[in-house]
Amino acid sequence: MEQEVQRFMIENQLLEKGQTVLVAVSGGADSMALLSLLSDMRAEWSLTIHVVHVNHQLRGDESEEDRMFVQNWCQQRNIHFREYRVDVLAEKQTEKVGTQAAAHTLRYQAFAAEMNRVNADVLATAHHGDDNTESVLMKLNRGTSPYLRLGIAMERQFEHGRLIRPLLCVTKEAILKYCTEKKILHRDDSSNESDSYTRNRYRKYVVPELKKENPLNTIHIRRFEEWQHDDNKVLMGLAEDQLAEIIIVKEKDTVTIDKDRYLKLAIPLQRRVIHLILNCLYNKGIVRDFSSYIEQIELFLQSHSNFASIDLRNGLKVYRENNCYRFTQEVYVESDNYCLELAVPGIITTPLGRIRTEIVSTCGDETVECMYIPVSSFSSPLFIRNRRSGDRFHPKGVNGSKKVSRVFIDRKIDLPRRHDWPLLVDSAGNILWILLLHKAELPKQQAVDHYVRIAFVGNT
Repeated sequence: MEQEVQRFMIENQLLEKGQTVLVAVSGGADSMALLSLLSDMRAEWSLTIHVVHVNHQLRGDESEEDRMFVQNWCQQRNIHFREYRVDVLAEKQTEKVGTQAAAHTLRYQAFAAEMNRVNADVLATAHHGDDNTESVLMKLNRGTSPYLRLGIAMERQFEHGRLIRPLLCVTKEAILKYCTEKKILHRDDSSNESDSYTRNRYRKYVVPELKKENPLNTIHIRRFEEWQHDDNKVLMGLAEDQLAEIIIVKEKDTVTIDKDRYLKLAIPLQRRVIHLILNCLYNKGIVRDFSSYIEQIELFLQSHSNFASIDLRNGLKVYRENNCYRFTQEVYVESDNYCLELAVPGIITTPLGRIRTEIVSTCGDETVECMYIPVSSFSSPLFIRNRRSGDRFHPKGVNGSKKVSRVFIDRKIDLPRRHDWPLLVDSAGNILWILLLHKAELPKQQAVDHYVRIAFVGNT
C-alpha cells in the first residue's frame, strides 16, 4: 500500500520533499495508517510532521482514551502533537444543525487554527476510496446538481496552504490489511456502528453489496467522479463566458439577460447560466444545489408568451418580458435547514422559542402549547426540524393527509416565518406536531404506561 499511496501523491503532486505536514489523526485505523505511512517517509522526504487531534467530547471516557492513545504514539516517535477540545453540543444549539454537521464545522476550525499556528504547507486527512464512494452514492440518492462536486477532492486550497487526501487511491480493506501487516494499533469509534447516521448505513449495507458485484467499483467511481468534475469545470467556464455576453443588467438583487441570445445557447449552457445567476442572487459566491429551481425556471423560460412571472422560494421571482428575462430577489433569504435531536427529558431552543420534554405516567389536558405522546406510539428518537419540500402529515380529527405548507397558509403564517417554523418528528420521519398550529393523529394504544410530555415554554 505504501508504494501505491506514494505513487498517487507523486503523480498528483500532493506532497513535496521538505514540506511541513499537519496530519489530522482521530486514532482510528484510517488516520493511524496515514500517520504511520507519512512517519516512515519522514527521513527520505525531509518532512516535518505535526499531528492535530480534535476531541469532540461526545463519547466520555472513549474520547479521552483516543486522545491519550494518539498522544502517546506521537511522543514515542518524537512527533509534534496538539489536541483541540470542541463543544459539539453547544454548536448544535447555536447553529441549529445536527451532530455530524456541528462536529465537522468545529473540526475544520481546529485544523485551520493549528495549520496557521505551525505554518504547515499541507493538511493531510485520511479519507479513503470507500469514503469517496459513499459520498457519491449518498448525493446521487438524495438528489443533487451535476454542477456540484459529487465526491471528495484529492486536494483543495485550505488556509494559506492545501488540504490533501493521500488515501483516496486505496480502500478500507487495504488500510486494515496494512495495519495488520505493519502491526499498527488503532482505536475503534463506537459511533461508527450506529445506524442513526446516513453514512454509517451506506458503509455497512450499501457499499459492501456493490463490491460483491464489482470489487473494483471504488476505482471506477473515483474515475467517473473526477472526469465528471473536470468536464463540468470546462462547461461552467463556457457558461460564465456566455453569461457575460448576454447579461443586460447586474445589480445587487437583480440580473437581467437577453432573451434571444439565451435561447440560442445549448441546453447544458442554459442550465448552467441559470445556476450561475441563482448562485449570484442567493449566496453571494457560496455555491449550492439549485437543481429543483433550475428545472422549474427552464420550463418557464421556454414558454413563448411574454409578460409572465414565476415565484420561487426565498423571495426569488423570474420575469419573462418582451426581450429579456429578469431574475430578482425581492423578499428574503431563508436560513439553512435544521434538525435537532430532542432529548427526553430535556430543553431545546428553536427559532420559535424553547421546548421542554419530560416522561410522565399520566396524560394531562392538552393545550395549544402542550402535547402528550404515548411512549410506544412513535419511533425514537424525536427531532425538531424545519419544513422540507413536500412535507405532509395526518392532522388530528381530519381524514387523510395534509400538506404542511397548506397549514401555514390556512393559519396565515407570514412567508418569512414558515421556513424556520419547528416541526416535531420521530425517527421514521412522521410529523407529530406543527408546533402551536396542529397536532397529528396518533395510533390508538391499548395500554399506555408512560407518556412524553412536550411543552412549548417560549423564551422564558
